[in-house]
Amino acid sequence: MSKQKKAARKDSTALWVVIVVIIAIISGGVFAGYKITKSEKNLPNVYVGDIDVGKMTAAQTAETLEQQGWEKRAATPLKVTTIGGQSFEVDPVRSGVVLSPEAAAEAAHSYGHGTNIIENLITYVKAVFSPVDVNAVSQNIADDYLNACIDKGIEAVGDYMGEDEYTVDAKAAVMTMKKGWKQIEFDKEAFKAAIVSALEKGGTELSYTELSKQLSSPDFDSIHKELEREPVDAYYSDDGRFEVTDEIVGCKFDVSQAEKIWDDAAPGDEIKIPLDIVWPEVTGEELRGRLYRDLLGAMTTKYPNSGENRRSNLRLATSKIDGMIMYPGDVFSYNEVVGQRTEEAGFLPAPAYVDGDVKDEIGGGACQVSSTLYSATLFAFLETVERECHYFPVNYMQMGTDATVTIPEGGGRSIDFKFKNSRNYPIKLVGYCDNDESTITFEIWGTLEDDDYMPVEFDSSYSWVYDFDRFIDPAYPDREGYKIKLTHETYGFEDDIGAGYRTLTHRQVFDPDGNMIVDEITNSKLSNGNYAMDTYYQH
Repeated sequence: MSKQKKAARKDSTALWVVIVVIIAIISGGVFAGYKITKSEKNLPNVYVGDIDVGKMTAAQTAETLEQQGWEKRAATPLKVTTIGGQSFEVDPVRSGVVLSPEAAAEAAHSYGHGTNIIENLITYVKAVFSPVDVNAVSQNIADDYLNACIDKGIEAVGDYMGEDEYTVDAKAAVMTMKKGWKQIEFDKEAFKAAIVSALEKGGTELSYTELSKQLSSPDFDSIHKELEREPVDAYYSDDGRFEVTDEIVGCKFDVSQAEKIWDDAAPGDEIKIPLDIVWPEVTGEELRGRLYRDLLGAMTTKYPNSGENRRSNLRLATSKIDGMIMYPGDVFSYNEVVGQRTEEAGFLPAPAYVDGDVKDEIGGGACQVSSTLYSATLFAFLETVERECHYFPVNYMQMGTDATVTIPEGGGRSIDFKFKNSRNYPIKLVGYCDNDESTITFEIWGTLEDDDYMPVEFDSSYSWVYDFDRFIDPAYPDREGYKIKLTHETYGFEDDIGAGYRTLTHRQVFDPDGNMIVDEITNSKLSNGNYAMDTYYQH
């Protein structure tokens, strides 16, 4: 045989050998790929995070993940803390960074178990030489969810930083501000990347304070100009209405010190800058507190035997006076304040003194209201402008401390009770009826000045019907308290009309030892210098 034929035969044999080998390799690969595809076990070197689940069945994978705490990792939110200690949470599974235990087990088994047996074979070979984390390769980052979480955190930071650049606490003598007010900005993509990285590492807490731009210092010079002022005392208005203009607190601070404190702070830190505070001597609170703080005078009278109509009249007339404010120099007129006693105004017929007799009249009982108020004004040392006593003595007052009032419907002479706020501060009239106790009370509230007698007892006791002594707590423990008493001199007389009494009313002041230090007559003076005595006829 020729050498050429022998060589050709050898080449042909070698070719067939190669073909057979290739076919064998392909067949083996196909068979191996088929076996891999149909295998119930995971490929080797398959991990879920850092948990090795290679060559495990689905059941074994689930058990291993449970034992190694993957369920806890998937269920534990990542707490993200940012500027100012504000925080929010990110759900690992909702973020798409961490697979749920079920999804992780499924991903582990699905890796290299697709429909293409060749691809599965190739994946198997890769897995043999290089471990794979199916959690990482199966991630599907939920951008919308993460952006929403970050937006929530940014909103919380904005709320924390507040609406004001600074606040001033004069009592604590500090100015408070937060570093980065209206300047805090984040790179949201970098923020998101940090969250994803923390979740991938199995972290449960993340501190993120990286800002997208550098903060600039506040204009402390301008702030100082806004705050700098000298102290000014509070004061009352000069229109006699005692409206209060509040004090101005003196304030300044060291600008250089403020700048250093700001520089040393971290973004979002609450910083406190010391203030030099100078308090005024008189505050608005103090001035307001002076008004209507002291009980200057009070009187209570009784009406136990009055019918319902008279009781109603007492309540109505008292309510028209209750709460009235009188400024210095103001004159109170009973007839103007209470008004005409008519049915249209709500008054009812009840017994009253009329033309020297007792008969039913619309508004009967109005005189007990005016008389009770008159006695209270005597205790309060207020100036009487106009006042007349009754024709007969009344059983609810001692003689000399009553005040009759009337406005005749058909015309004629009206009788009014008027008094003046002759004090230096406003007064408030407080009136109330207690139907259960059958009493009417008037209180006069105002301001005790340093040279006023501080009352601790109002005494208007008298012998024939009721006693009235009212004790009050001292308004100021460091001042002496005085008893103020109303009493009277009584002189009998008889004239062409009949018998009766003439009286002079005394206002007496007793010191804490019981010594009478003031005895003054409250009746008005006549032109001849004598006092006009009150005249009462017997019934």
